[in-house]
Amino acid sequence: MKRDLWDRFASKLNSLDEAPEPLCSAMQTALKPGDAIRLLILGPSFNSLGKNSTATLLAVLDQEWIVVSGMEAGQLRVDRAAFAETLLVELTIVLLLGRLKLDYTTDGVARSAVMEFNTVMEAYYKEAARLVLDGIEGVDDAVPVADDRLNALLDGAPMKFCSAAHEFRPPSQPVLALQHWLPVMGKKRLWFQRELAAEAMLMFTERELIFISEEKTWSWMRIGRVNKYGFVVTYCPLSRLESWHIEANGKTAGLDLILRTQQGGETFRVEFPRGEEHHVAVLLRQPSA
Repeated sequence: MKRDLWDRFASKLNSLDEAPEPLCSAMQTALKPGDAIRLLILGPSFNSLGKNSTATLLAVLDQEWIVVSGMEAGQLRVDRAAFAETLLVELTIVLLLGRLKLDYTTDGVARSAVMEFNTVMEAYYKEAARLVLDGIEGVDDAVPVADDRLNALLDGAPMKFCSAAHEFRPPSQPVLALQHWLPVMGKKRLWFQRELAAEAMLMFTERELIFISEEKTWSWMRIGRVNKYGFVVTYCPLSRLESWHIEANGKTAGLDLILRTQQGGETFRVEFPRGEEHHVAVLLRQPSA
């Protein structure tokens, strides 16, 4: 029996027959003979904070992933990429709104597949993110390991970021180095002040560079600490990192990560406070396993 597309929460499907039309037919067309689905997630359309998200169907295969979306617009979109063509994985968890973004390359151009979901079922998308990342890194059946050094590395970091480091650390990889920094604020205008860079943390593991950031406040805001309720976590596989460089500009510095596959690449930028350039450079020069 087919599931109700308008269920509120994402669900794991046991077979493609459980997916609603036209997502089911589009996924069947995208699959090649012999493709084996390791994980199949249906994300229904839902409304969060007045914004409507589109329904999505995600399939993680042995060497590739496929995302079908866009049925509400009347024209389906199919994103398909091999792990070898995938650049990075980004997971956003803010209150009830979750977002999984897969950046990939095709024909020399960088593209993104995006799935939004209610965070009640975020575990499904964390599992999908880890399957894709392990696939990029050529790891099968990764074994979880304890990270006895992580608490020491987190000494002095805010509790919120300590919890995030433990939550988003790859289970099979210890953290080799990390750097936390406070938000960067612009000049005051009367009673308002603009955030130039969010509070964040950069973690270096055996196979990944992980950027954990609070959601950035884009509008002018009142002076004082503004409560934030989630994180944007970007996983950059070290195998995709071709080069990096740091440049300073006013109160902030920028770390440009140049990520590349054989099909093309993109640049991912990390903003952080001036004065942290040396610490960030030392972190990036860590020897990986």
